[in-house]
Amino acid sequence: MSRITDDRIFYEAASKEIYKAVQSKLLLITNKSKPEISKLILQSLNDSDTTKSLLSGKLRDDFGLFGNVATVTINNIAKHISENIELSIAKSKKSGVMLSITVEVMPGDFKKILSVAGATYNSRGGPVDWLEWLITRGTQVVVGDYWLFPHAKGFTRSGGSSIMAEIKTIPRDPFRVDPNYAGTIDDNFITRAIQAKADEILDIVAIEIDRSIK
Repeated sequence: MSRITDDRIFYEAASKEIYKAVQSKLLLITNKSKPEISKLILQSLNDSDTTKSLLSGKLRDDFGLFGNVATVTINNIAKHISENIELSIAKSKKSGVMLSITVEVMPGDFKKILSVAGATYNSRGGPVDWLEWLITRGTQVVVGDYWLFPHAKGFTRSGGSSIMAEIKTIPRDPFRVDPNYAGTIDDNFITRAIQAKADEILDIVAIEIDRSIK
């Protein structure tokens, strides 16, 4: 007697069952993953040289970030990102792989990140949209009629030694974000912080999927 076997039948049946199980719990998996993802992204943001400069370096001084504005904003960014994560599942076309999971961070308009509390503040000269300047304007001129006056004496908003001074009789370089930290909407310290933790984000989701279908 000869034996004929075909693992494809079992493989396809198992794949369908796992797909249905995971699909039915995607929202639960997403919500359970969010706290760990938020913590991970916050860690990555805090490791960034840009964040360190915002908290206690040149960018804090340049933007006039007083008190805990930068700290609050960075925490709000991490929270906002974790709340805007979407998971999707598909039957994989790769040999030996049943399912493919996609984690989409900040789907749609990334500029929504600019709505987080702390991203702007009001000064005597009007609103200071410092986060927008930092992550969207690159090295473009941001304020054309003011320049950064170094070694300022007396009170400054951030407690640092630079203030924005109006350009008058002597030509000056107008204010722009320091090129060492300047970003664009597609490449900035936030997108880089997310990308740096991509594999670990996937690991967090994979662990939650495993828990959900056991």
